[in-house]
Amino acid sequence: MSAAAPLLHATLGPQDRAELLRDLSAVAEVFAVQLEDEQGTRACRLDEAFAALEQGSARRALVRYRFEGRTWLDTLLPDGGGGALVRLVRVAEDDLQPDEASGA
Repeated sequence: MSAAAPLLHATLGPQDRAELLRDLSAVAEVFAVQLEDEQGTRACRLDEAFAALEQGSARRALVRYRFEGRTWLDTLLPDGGGGALVRLVRVAEDDLQPDEASGA
């Protein structure tokens, strides 16, 4: 069994999310953003995903981007009512290993 990919876990308040949005917009090359809400899962713009998190209508947002030569995947999940807190789970894609059990 291979070692699990290193993950970053954090809880973000409104100011933290605003800073993350600014940072991603300014210094990262964003490839894809997906939003899951009551209407299903769909591609959207980065600012739309963060607005849905602020409004409390998002179930999840996924952001895939390149920063400093590495590709990252951020998963943002509401953590409590009203959109006050959001849980961030971040992993570098090159740290992900194929599932050995599947033979991939």
